[in-house]
Amino acid sequence: MDSVILAHEGLRGRDMILIRNLSRMDETWYGMFALAHPQRAHEGQVLLIDIDSPERWRQAERALNDHLYEAVITISDHDQAPPGAIHLTRPLLFRKLAHALEDATAFRQAEAEEAHVLNVLVVDDSLPVRTFMKQKLHELFHLRVGVDVAESGEDALLLCSQHHYPLVFMDVMMEGMDGYQACRQIKKLSGSHVIMLTSKTSAYNRVKARIAGCDGYITKPPEDQALREAVTRFLASTPASVPAAFPNTRLA
Repeated sequence: MDSVILAHEGLRGRDMILIRNLSRMDETWYGMFALAHPQRAHEGQVLLIDIDSPERWRQAERALNDHLYEAVITISDHDQAPPGAIHLTRPLLFRKLAHALEDATAFRQAEAEEAHVLNVLVVDDSLPVRTFMKQKLHELFHLRVGVDVAESGEDALLLCSQHHYPLVFMDVMMEGMDGYQACRQIKKLSGSHVIMLTSKTSAYNRVKARIAGCDGYITKPPEDQALREAVTRFLASTPASVPAAFPNTRLA
C-alpha cells in the first residue's frame, strides 16, 4: 500500500513526537504513513484531530459528514467522539496509535477493493487542464475513479490500444490530430464513451462533435455538477441505475 498522508489539527507537541517516532521504532509501520507538511496540515487521506475544544469537535464532525477524508482519528482526554471516528483517549501510547492507524489503513484498503473503479482518460494539450482534471476527478470521486492523461490525439489512441477506458474526456483543438478525429478513431478502436471538453460553445462545434460520434459535450471551465453527472453515468453498475437525464453533457 502507498504511504498514507496524515493530516493533523490541534495536536499537542507530545502527540506529534509520538506519531513521528512510531515508524522509526516499529519496522511494521516504516514507510506506511507520513505527517502532512505543517504548511499544508489539512491535506492528507487520514485526519488526526484533537477534539478537546468545541470548535475542533465541530471540525471533526464536518470532516466525517462531508467525507473530506478516508478516515478520521480523534484524540482527546475523554472517551466521547463524533460518530464514525476512530477515537483515542490520552495518554496516547504507541500500541493505541498503531491500532488506530491499522484500522484507518484497513478502511482505506477495503474501500479501494469494494469501490467500482472507473478508468478515465483525459486528453488535452494543456498541462494545466490535464492537472486540473486529474485533481478534480480525484477530489469528486476519490478511489472510485482512476485517471490517465494524454497530451495529443495520437497519444490517446496509443493508450486506448493498450488499456480499456470506458470514459474519455477529449479536448477539441490540439496539434496534429484534433479531438473530432481522435474521437472517431477511438470509437472504432475501443468503443469508449467520449465527452468533448472544450471552450468551443457554438452549435456548429456541437454538431461536428455529434457527427464524430461523441457522447457528450462539456464546456470549459467544467462545473463540478457536469463532471459528477458524466462520471456517475458510467460508474453505474446496471442500466437501471443510469440517470434518466444527462442535461449538462447531452447533445441537442
